[in-house]
Amino acid sequence: MSPVGANQRVCRASCFCRVCTGRIATFAWFVLGLILLALPGEVQAQSVEPEGVCGDKYIASGDHIPAGHEVSESERYPNQLLTDHLETYGFCLFNIAKNETTSSNLITGEQLSQTWNLRPDFITLTIGGENATIINLIDSCFDKVKDHDFLGASACAAAVYANEAAYNSLYYNLLTTLQQYKVIMAGRPHLIVAVTGYPNPYPRATEVLDEIALLCTGTVDAIISCTIRWVQLPPALLILDNAIKKLNSTIEKAVKPFAIGYQNRFVFVNPYDKFASHVMKMDVTLKLDQVCHLCGTQYQYRDQHSSNQNLGSSDPYFVEGTDGTKSPNYLFADQFISPPVVLERKSQTTKGMGIHPNDKGHKCLSDLIWEWDTPEPGVTPLKWKLGVAEPPNSDICE
Repeated sequence: MSPVGANQRVCRASCFCRVCTGRIATFAWFVLGLILLALPGEVQAQSVEPEGVCGDKYIASGDHIPAGHEVSESERYPNQLLTDHLETYGFCLFNIAKNETTSSNLITGEQLSQTWNLRPDFITLTIGGENATIINLIDSCFDKVKDHDFLGASACAAAVYANEAAYNSLYYNLLTTLQQYKVIMAGRPHLIVAVTGYPNPYPRATEVLDEIALLCTGTVDAIISCTIRWVQLPPALLILDNAIKKLNSTIEKAVKPFAIGYQNRFVFVNPYDKFASHVMKMDVTLKLDQVCHLCGTQYQYRDQHSSNQNLGSSDPYFVEGTDGTKSPNYLFADQFISPPVVLERKSQTTKGMGIHPNDKGHKCLSDLIWEWDTPEPGVTPLKWKLGVAEPPNSDICE
C-alpha cells in the first residue's frame, strides 16, 4: 500500500475516534443530566436560588434563627450579613436553613447534601437549640415563666441541664457535620466555617431583684404572697442561664479541634455576651381588680390596686410573643390584716416575652459574625479570613 493510502486510513480512523469521543461525551452529559433531574429536588443545587450576584457562595444553614422565624426575609441575619458586608465583595447567599431543624435531621435531611452541591466559600451554621430536650428551654420552660410558675420553670430547666444524652447527641452530630465540612474544605481551599452559639433571651437572675421588690410592694394588700412567689424567679433564671451556657460550651467543644487542626478556618461565634443587655422584655402588671376591705362589717368598702414593672430589657433583641394572662391564683390578701381583706378579683398581664431574635438581634448576629475575633495570638477577625482587609470594628450590638 502506498504511503498516501496508509495516511488516509489513519486520518479516517482518527477522525472517527474524535467523532465517537465527542458523541460519547455528549451522551454521558445527557445521562448525567437525566440522573440529576431524577433526584429529589431538595438535593440539587439548582433548587436553591442565590441572593445577590454570585462570585463566592455563602451558605446559611441551621434552624429557626437563620431561617428567620418571626422576622421578614430581609431582617434575617444571613441576609443582613450579605447586604451589609458580603455583597460588596462578590458573595451571593443561599439560605437553606429551616425552622424546627435539629442536629440529626440537618445530617439526614437535605441541608448537608445541598451544602455539598453548592460548593461553598463561606458557611454559617446555627444548630442545636431545637434538639430534644434542649428545645424545652425556649418552649415549655418559657411557658412556665410566662405563667409565673417559677418552681415548674426551675424543674424544667434543671431536667434539660441534667440530660447529658441530649448534649452528647448534639456534640456527636456536630462532629459528623463538621467532618463533612472538612472534606468540602479539602476541595475549597478558601472555605471558612462559622458555627454560632445561642443568646440567652431571659433576664439575668441578679438583675431582677429590685424590680421584684417594687412589683410586690405595689400590690399593697398582697405583698407577702406576691413576694413568696416571685422570689422563686431568680433561681429559675439562674438554671435556665446555666443550661444555655452548657449548650454553647457543647457547641464550642465540638468546633475547637477543627479550629486547631485547620488554622482557625472553623470558628465558634458566641453571641451570649452581646445579647446580655438586650434580653427579652418582661413587662408584668399585677392587678387586684376588686378588693374588699373590712369585709363582714358595716364599714366594708372596695377598691383596687395595680402594680407594674419591666423585669427585662427596655431595648430587647427578641420579638415580642403573645401576652401571658394566666390568673395569678397565688395572690392572697396578707393574713395579718384584721378585719380581713378579700381579693375578690385579680388578674395579671405579662407582655413582651419572646425567644426569637428581632431585626436588631439579627443585625447584631450578622455584625458579630463579620467582626468575630478571639484573644488567642495569631487569630484574625473572621472578615480577614474571607479576604476583606477592613479594620476591626468593635462598635457593634450597642
